Amino acid sequence: MKPQEHSFSLIQTFMKLAGLGAEWVMYLLLGLAFFAIIIAFERLWLFSSTQIDVTRTARNMVKLLEAGKLKEARDLFKEGKAMEQRVLADALSVYHRGADAVEEIAQASMIRERQRYDRMLSYLGTVGSNAPFVGLLGTVIGVIIAFAELGKNPKGGLEVVGPGISEALVATAVGLLVAIPGVVLFNYFKGLLRTRVGNSDFLCRIVVAQLKGDPNAIDPTLQPAAVAAGEE
Repeated sequence: MKPQEHSFSLIQTFMKLAGLGAEWVMYLLLGLAFFAIIIAFERLWLFSSTQIDVTRTARNMVKLLEAGKLKEARDLFKEGKAMEQRVLADALSVYHRGADAVEEIAQASMIRERQRYDRMLSYLGTVGSNAPFVGLLGTVIGVIIAFAELGKNPKGGLEVVGPGISEALVATAVGLLVAIPGVVLFNYFKGLLRTRVGNSDFLCRIVVAQLKGDPNAIDPTLQPAAVAAGEE
């Protein structure tokens, strides 16, 4: 009897919690949507404000490197805000060390920049994947309340449980309305991020190809101290 009494007490506890209603679920979904909108606008501003013409950038860089104007090439990108420009600036800073050094620094720089662009995107993915379940929770709570009302009025029928269930289903609808844009935005920004990483890798491969294709590309007189002096 004790386990049954314990189980009955636990059910009653959850019934009391359900009695609080599903309105708080709606406020929770609206709060999640509000923060998702803020993050989406902030990420959109970052991606749009750091967009560059990759083809023109590649052509300008190749012209400078072929002309032996390494300092001008570094100066062209070191003040840039885009991922591609920052990665190129890091890669060109070790140009005098050879192709292997350029590849290593470029990979490390892309990891750093990817973290910068990927920040808070996981929130959009989390909201997109879990908002329907939050809405379903509100629906289940509403159904529990509706049937509890039916238990108090056994002679009642659809007119007793119908309004409560219809209101409860609104929570699921709101959950889907929050989830669908969240998933779309998450996939959209992830696609932009993959494009930026691909552009950065493309430009750095051009630098490596320039080094490997031109045996005189590395100036033996251009040591780290000379590079630092040239940047000052």
